[in-house]
Amino acid sequence: MTVRSKWTYVAAVLLVASISAGAGAESRPGATVHPLIIQADFGGLVMTGVAYSIHPDLPIFNVRPLIPLYDIRSASASLAYNAQTWPPGTVLISVVDPGVGTDRKSVVLKTRNGLYFVSPDNGSLSGAAQAYGIEAVREIDESVNRRPGTEWSHTFHGRDVYAYVGARLAAGIIDFEGVGPLLEPRVVMLETAMGSFEDGVFEGIAAGGEGQLGNIYFNIDRDLFERANPEYGQVYTLEIQRSGEPVWSGAVPYVRTFGDVPVGENLLFINSSGQLSVAVNQDSFAAKYGIGVGADWTIRLQPQ
Repeated sequence: MTVRSKWTYVAAVLLVASISAGAGAESRPGATVHPLIIQADFGGLVMTGVAYSIHPDLPIFNVRPLIPLYDIRSASASLAYNAQTWPPGTVLISVVDPGVGTDRKSVVLKTRNGLYFVSPDNGSLSGAAQAYGIEAVREIDESVNRRPGTEWSHTFHGRDVYAYVGARLAAGIIDFEGVGPLLEPRVVMLETAMGSFEDGVFEGIAAGGEGQLGNIYFNIDRDLFERANPEYGQVYTLEIQRSGEPVWSGAVPYVRTFGDVPVGENLLFINSSGQLSVAVNQDSFAAKYGIGVGADWTIRLQPQ
């Protein structure tokens, strides 16, 4: 058996076990079944199996590409971005959890537009809280909201807690009050200070990436960038540093979309979330130049 075949077999066994463990749950009388969305920084087949076992007619969607490993900032941005078109009642699970098993809380955030976000309270909920507002936050009560038979496990809350609770909530087996005790209406927030514009120069950070595409966006939104009265075709000098050490610099044109530059060429553009971004047409800027994201990745941008 090849390594790939072995892991395919293991995943199938775990999927069957997940379905068997949760079969037979029923929605509350009159409850509506809502969509369930799962994002993670690892393959989520087992989590999908848990959700399917809760309700075989549950509409389940997995976010692809995967979030970069341990990248809470990207998880936050992705969660807020992907939630924007879903109707009230939709449940979104985010499992990017480098602190699994520690004292960070497991929560469900209900936003003012009626969405539910199931996640460790480690900063992953920052974007959703900012974008949609906080209506209420409840801590997951694992004494009643944990997949049966997993009390011994401390390192896979995505499978044992979040997929289980998210699916039960989406399927109408529990309501929001059934999640657990009400907390103060706040979540852990990542540092999201806006970049600056002074004397014709923008400064900020590489705030996040766009997964497999490899685009990098800055903490410079459309409103801030327009203070410079940019024009399409204008060329900027972009400098990127990590912890004060130069990593990359070059001339980049500001354009409307990818096809405005030749394949393989760099470009600046406003992404669909309204953030100034840098990309390579049909390539990954992050991979090509070894660029990461976070507060230690600083940028400086000025017109030539």
